[in-house]
Amino acid sequence: MTSKEISQQATRVVSSVLAVCFFTSCAVMGRVSTLRLDGSYPRCEPITVKMCKDMRYNLTRMPNLAGQDNQIEAEARIQDFLPLVQTNCSPLLKFFLCSLYAPMCTELVGETLTIPACKSMCLQVKSKCEPLLQTFNFEWPEMLACEKLPEKSDPRNNLCMAAPNGTGEPDLDSGPLLRARLQDIHTDLGKLDTNLDWRALLKEKFIKNPHLLLTSDIAKEKDPVSLLPDPCPPRFVFVDNIPSSNNACAPRCDVDVLFRHEDKKFAEAWITVWASLCFVSTLLTVATCAVDPARFRYPERPIIFLAVCYLLQSVAYIIRAAIGAEAVSCDTAKDGGLFVIQEGLENAWCIIVFLLLYFFGMASCIWWVVLAITWFLASGQKWGQQAIEGLSSYFHMAAWTIPAVKTIILVTMRRVDGDELTGLCYVGNQHPMFLTFFVLIPLLVYLLAGLVFILAGFASMMRIRRNLKQDGSNGNIRKLEKLMAKVSVYSVLYTVPAVCVIGCHFYERINFEHWRKQAMSLSCPVQGSSHAASEDSQRCPLEHSIPTSEIYMLKLFMSLVIGITSGMWVWSGKTVNSWRGFFSRRLFRRKTNNFHIEYRPGPPVIMLKNSQYGGSKISSHVGSHTNTKVLVSNV
Repeated sequence: MTSKEISQQATRVVSSVLAVCFFTSCAVMGRVSTLRLDGSYPRCEPITVKMCKDMRYNLTRMPNLAGQDNQIEAEARIQDFLPLVQTNCSPLLKFFLCSLYAPMCTELVGETLTIPACKSMCLQVKSKCEPLLQTFNFEWPEMLACEKLPEKSDPRNNLCMAAPNGTGEPDLDSGPLLRARLQDIHTDLGKLDTNLDWRALLKEKFIKNPHLLLTSDIAKEKDPVSLLPDPCPPRFVFVDNIPSSNNACAPRCDVDVLFRHEDKKFAEAWITVWASLCFVSTLLTVATCAVDPARFRYPERPIIFLAVCYLLQSVAYIIRAAIGAEAVSCDTAKDGGLFVIQEGLENAWCIIVFLLLYFFGMASCIWWVVLAITWFLASGQKWGQQAIEGLSSYFHMAAWTIPAVKTIILVTMRRVDGDELTGLCYVGNQHPMFLTFFVLIPLLVYLLAGLVFILAGFASMMRIRRNLKQDGSNGNIRKLEKLMAKVSVYSVLYTVPAVCVIGCHFYERINFEHWRKQAMSLSCPVQGSSHAASEDSQRCPLEHSIPTSEIYMLKLFMSLVIGITSGMWVWSGKTVNSWRGFFSRRLFRRKTNNFHIEYRPGPPVIMLKNSQYGGSKISSHVGSHTNTKVLVSNV
């Protein structure tokens, strides 16, 4: 490739990168613009306009309805009406002016709203104060035009503030009516599908209700939605700061939702035992490879990386056992209670456990496929060790990059959630769809791909065995049969647990929706009674776990047993010899370090030999130090 072609190619690459950056920036700016247009920004701010500090609300948002961009400008403009306010032409004038220059701001159901006065209030103020202005030849200010304000039955579905009580005007307070309507909404929500997004339902039924009149009674509330009874059943808690696509009713951590307390305690002990065994076995395998790396070459080398993956997965289980379920998979709700995490980005331990389990779990599956491929190349295609090792960089790229991409996608989409039974963070514990696409389907694809190469390799080894029998090579046949037996045993030890794990995930996937509905329909009869102070009553105990807990225990065991059996490759006399040689070398090195060697060069030696010419030839070996003295002393 010439320098000109290289330059042209580099130009195209740079242009492509710049184009991607440009369109990405446009997309980001478009997103920011959308956020500002839909009312999410700017946020509410405390009122600093002096005339409006004694209002029944204390938050506002700029720019206001009169066109001022900040409260300093609003303060200057509202002062122009101070003489009119002092005339007391209408007891509603001050409230009306503040509703325009420092309008009420509230953050309802994740949306920031600016709420002005109702048109009816404006007309009442205008009817009382406009005659006074006309006395001094002033017209009603255009900025106070009542036509711009919403009314109770405004088809634009805008909210507005009615007159507060004690003003001498007709009482427009509909607080009791609103509370009754909220109670009706709560009743309606209870009849709907429990997996619907509560936030969207409340926004549609409450905020966008054209007949809903927000009054001073409601304006006193910092969060008007708090007037609505908790839409979640007793075993769940409403979480309003999660994305709308997530379940807003999260299971509580301190109650029995799907599983009994006894099953959770047993699962904790079960995890601790098998994770510890997996840790020891995989650590021995990895350490043996570090001691004698020449022993583990391709095609067996992927087993070491598979053991590394299970070693780090076992660390995640041990972390969970060490710090507890609440520290890993629980978060704090507004009411102070704990709920099972729906998105674990705010919990560092949850993210760490998820990364260890998911990233290295998927990587171990790919190393299984790589192991099958290397066996196939060695047995079926007659590839040598060096030829297979030449592909190692591609193996590593696939084994680490693919899980990394999937992990980044899940973290970006905030799909890390907790599990009630185990207290672990993973994907799909609360969202079955993501369990399907990010766990079930990948596991099935990796397993089938590995089995295809394993079976192809076995077919090749069977052909080789038949050929060796015809040649009478009994020694080679025994070696081949030994390798086949080892491959067969390991394949079974991997395939059977993998099939069980996939089956358990599938069982969870097809039944989760039913389990959740059943849990949400269960009451907690002892809550709120005189016995509610007891620990059992606060936990809302279940007589039986809703899912079959034994299947979950099987899944946990099968998830770890592959790491335990990976030590099969080092359970031999060679491992004993490797470690014996390692400790012997260490011991010999230590003994050698106990000796002090002193170097003392001697004088040069001149050797004389007879010359072929009859004379004597001087052979000078100056500097050869043939009589060098080495003193060795034990120190």
